[in-house]
Amino acid sequence: MTAGEETLSEPFWNLGDAEEERVVQDILKRRFPVTYPLLGRSLEVADPMNVVYPGNSDEYSDVVRELVVLLAPVNGDISKLGAADLKGLIVEALARCFGGEAEESRVESAVRTLRRSFSEAALE
Repeated sequence: MTAGEETLSEPFWNLGDAEEERVVQDILKRRFPVTYPLLGRSLEVADPMNVVYPGNSDEYSDVVRELVVLLAPVNGDISKLGAADLKGLIVEALARCFGGEAEESRVESAVRTLRRSFSEAALE
């Protein structure tokens, strides 16, 4: 997805309550034990939508769930994606969840942080 394109999809997840959200989150964390937390931390640090404030964490959990769906073709393996492809997926997930445009520089920061973190995790 390039800048200026409209989001083509509604969010994949339409969870009814906190219990459903917790169950899905637990399953995804178990299935993607490296990718899931790295996605969350990278988005929280880069904060592309400028919504994270002290004491107000976990603002991107819905985006992380969307990203896991979008990463399905590579089985959650971020290393199989180039930076431009990863950026497109992040922009798409953010648009699905927030409905607005993210700050370009912060999205790029999220991509860099995520790729670096994923590379470091692969070395462990």
